[in-house]
Amino acid sequence: ESIPMKSLSCVNDYNSQVTCTWMEHSEAHDLVGMILYHRDDNKEMYCKRQTENDLRETPDVYVRWVCRHSTDYFGMGVEDIYGFKPNKMLQAELNVDLFQNVQPLPPQDLSVSLMTSGDFLLTWKTPDGSLMLGNVLEYEVTYKREWESWEGAVSLLLSNTTHCTLSREDLVPGSSYVTRVRARPGQDSGFSGPYSEWSMEASWKTPEGSGLQPRNLRCLFNGGDRLTCSWEVKKMITTSVLFGLFFRATPASEEEECSPVHEKTLPHIPYVVQSCEILVSNSSSQYNVSVRAKTEEKLIETYKNIQVLPPANVSVTATENQEYELRWVKHTMGYDFITQRYQVEYWENNQHEKVTLIKCRSR
Repeated sequence: ESIPMKSLSCVNDYNSQVTCTWMEHSEAHDLVGMILYHRDDNKEMYCKRQTENDLRETPDVYVRWVCRHSTDYFGMGVEDIYGFKPNKMLQAELNVDLFQNVQPLPPQDLSVSLMTSGDFLLTWKTPDGSLMLGNVLEYEVTYKREWESWEGAVSLLLSNTTHCTLSREDLVPGSSYVTRVRARPGQDSGFSGPYSEWSMEASWKTPEGSGLQPRNLRCLFNGGDRLTCSWEVKKMITTSVLFGLFFRATPASEEEECSPVHEKTLPHIPYVVQSCEILVSNSSSQYNVSVRAKTEEKLIETYKNIQVLPPANVSVTATENQEYELRWVKHTMGYDFITQRYQVEYWENNQHEKVTLIKCRSR
């Protein structure tokens, strides 16, 4: 009920005059004014805007009106009907071609089942209210992992069918997926119109894999000069193994390694997303890409990393001047010109915390 109708109140003196009061929102009045009329004689009532002096309270958001109507028709059983109409013509018209303005109801009973092949079968039904369109509808099926956004979901377009198969090769092992489907008239059906609303969602979980192999390798070309590839690897494996993206622009070209590789942690699952951008520099439209563990190598120079075997036959001999002489047999290395340095530690019995350290060089 509108504000003018809700606020309308009419009283009479049961002799010759009817007085009505009502109000409208001030912003609405600035756009279109309302006219109060008496339906029996279809006569507009004379209305006067109440001024601030006439009101105890003057809220800025409303315009208040007092209207008067003269009549001598009073009595029991007499009913007056009043209405409002805008002071401007407000109207819109449209000729509707039913077959060119079809929006089906959302598909029903969407379900997912595991097939013996390991693939997943999605099935749904045409809604009861759109059965006459059943053979002319095309469907959009989208699916994603639960934590992903629908904007990045995979989309499939299907015609004249209420089922589809998702290959296990296209799904990530050990992941929870969710799917939905919507319908619209097919392009060659003679009908046209927008998609229906989305169906209720259905979910399923893929079996766990080994978790060792890189997974979900995808590449997208920006239409210009870059091919961006991403893949997922188990977070713990990346502490020991580095993965690289390798590519060939043509089957005959040499394999190249993409660099640098960026990494982003995924929420809720023990995987990280790694990605790399390939600069597209030729007209080839078929790139071969692969992700594999890189071989790490480290240069260690032997002459800078010598750890001599410990001396042998260590002995202590007291001398005549109350000193002690330590002797040992040094380890012989392959080159005589390499000198050896020694550290000697000594301490009183059972007092290892009071170690005395001296250094000496071999002769």
